[in-house]
Amino acid sequence: MATFTWKTLLLSDQDVVCLACRQRLEKIQGSICPKCGRAQASDQLCQDCISWNERNGSNEVLVKNRSVYAYNDFMKDILARFKFRGDTALAELFKRDVKTTFKRSFTTDAHQMIPIPLSEERLKERGFNQSEVLASLIGVTTIQPLIKIHQRKQSKKNKNERIDQTGLFQLKQQNTVLQRDVILIDDIYTTGATIYDAARVLKGAGAKSVSSFTLIRS
Repeated sequence: MATFTWKTLLLSDQDVVCLACRQRLEKIQGSICPKCGRAQASDQLCQDCISWNERNGSNEVLVKNRSVYAYNDFMKDILARFKFRGDTALAELFKRDVKTTFKRSFTTDAHQMIPIPLSEERLKERGFNQSEVLASLIGVTTIQPLIKIHQRKQSKKNKNERIDQTGLFQLKQQNTVLQRDVILIDDIYTTGATIYDAARVLKGAGAKSVSSFTLIRS
């Protein structure tokens, strides 16, 4: 893939994105899994979600996830620049699609919005929380009742290790979610382990329902 910078993505200071670059962003459209939002050939529950439903206590944890883009090589490079190299200006590339997809996916503004937090160690390492940046694109007020427990990076774990992990989050504020409908915001839904663990904690704190919205469904 050719090397690019933020300046090469923008044609002017009016947030006009290069059409060739925008076309390489693979928006999720058409048939999807009704629960996790993965693009697929039918609207039936995907095998990953069937497996989650079979796990003890997971069936009623998450209402649904919806995502903006599928994961491809172009998005892999952009995500690395945005998330791991601190190029937060790249978020402007997603803004229009993020707002449109969110509005289509969640028709009420009565939800409590919670960006997935980073551990203190990871926040110091990166200098920003990518989930908070994405939430800012939607233009909604957020709360943060969760604390992330520091663990080794998700990318260092295999699929089974990710799915089996629990105890990623602790609750610091309970009353903010009691009997409320909650939407978690994160950058990517891969196995669903992070979203499910956060949702499990919030449901245990009395949340009425928990859904999630991510930039990418891999």
